[in-house]
Amino acid sequence: MIKEFNRFQLEATKLGRSVVFQVTVFEKTERNRTRLFAETQCSDPLHFIIQFIIREAPTFEDLIDKFVQQLTHRGFVPIRYRMRDSGKWQDWMPIDASFASASSLRESTA
Repeated sequence: MIKEFNRFQLEATKLGRSVVFQVTVFEKTERNRTRLFAETQCSDPLHFIIQFIIREAPTFEDLIDKFVQQLTHRGFVPIRYRMRDSGKWQDWMPIDASFASASSLRESTA
């Protein structure tokens, strides 16, 4: 069964332009195992559309980590994000600059 898990916004910059990504996270449960999925898109002066797809993240932190890695790979600089809770947006939280590089290092050594 697939249902909505939560929503968040992530702000990133590229080529001097700020982009706020709206991301809906879905939860898929099968055989007593839960996985998270998310997808969003944007455009920039060089590309008509850029899609970001995150598949099968075991936790929300892993999903954010994978999204930040994809943003960094595509030339974006993640700045901050915020969650939606009880119909209201929470305060913006900064994304640590070393977050993506530590994640990629962790994957390359595994």
